[in-house]
Amino acid sequence: MKLLTLCLLGFAFFATAQQGSRVNVPGASAAYVLGPGDQFTMEIADLEELNGKTHRVDNDGTVTLPLVGRIQAAGLTLAEFEASLDEKLISELKEPHIAITVTESLSQPVTVIGWVNSPGVQRMKSHQSLAEILSLAGGLRPDAGYRVTITRQMSSGDLPLPNAKRDDANQVVIGEVNLSDILEARNPAANIQILPRDVITVPRAKVVYVVGEVRKSGGFTLEQKSSMSVIQALALAEGVTPTAAKNRAMILRQVPGEQTRSEITVDITKVMSGQLGDVTLLPDDILFVPNSMAKVIRNRAIETAISTAASVLIWRGF
Repeated sequence: MKLLTLCLLGFAFFATAQQGSRVNVPGASAAYVLGPGDQFTMEIADLEELNGKTHRVDNDGTVTLPLVGRIQAAGLTLAEFEASLDEKLISELKEPHIAITVTESLSQPVTVIGWVNSPGVQRMKSHQSLAEILSLAGGLRPDAGYRVTITRQMSSGDLPLPNAKRDDANQVVIGEVNLSDILEARNPAANIQILPRDVITVPRAKVVYVVGEVRKSGGFTLEQKSSMSVIQALALAEGVTPTAAKNRAMILRQVPGEQTRSEITVDITKVMSGQLGDVTLLPDDILFVPNSMAKVIRNRAIETAISTAASVLIWRGF
């Protein structure tokens, strides 16, 4: 995951360098709301004083234009601002036909929540991609998941993802991006442009725990997968110790709605030798390998395993 974060930061830097200091904002439709710092150009036939020049919305939300003077811009959609200018210019031009293009957005917020180093509201400075926004949020935490959710208001436009789904009740479109598709160049188009007021949610990675008589107890992320086999988990735990009771290992699984975990006995010796099929571990499962020389009662050993897994959870910062 650390490599993923570094790659994302590098990818974002490269994309920014390629784009330059100022890029048009194609997501700025007629419903785009202007704000302080936004820059725009206007196209007005037969009016050279305004035509094609760049203007910036001041911190107080106004903008000063030739032939118009100081006029309120912040808080207005492009359509509303164009209508306001029409009224101001009607004495100069019979039919102004104003077209405004936002060239740089400095006012629009993007919210990044979840397992990033600096969650919160980020301010878009220009046309920026998913990788760039994640970079602004400090990159991914080591325990972040690979599948990122993007929630976009319907009024902002479509979400160009094949798995995007509309939520008409909340007037949003929701889709997911697998970050590894971007980094491994399997689907560069997944690095979509982020629009103002998008919400990016980075989940915690799914985890399984291996505790007891193993060389490296801990929680291991599933990364892109939804499950992990016992053999894979033991490999991550660097194998069992010489005193492990390999024929009495068990999986402790939380059952929804139940206070206690179910117990699934696993004979690691037979699984490793191929006499039994490998067993699947699900998110939050605990694979417990007991001590063959232990003189404690069975229930106490299970309680210790769960307590150890809980300690790993706390150590990971949850």
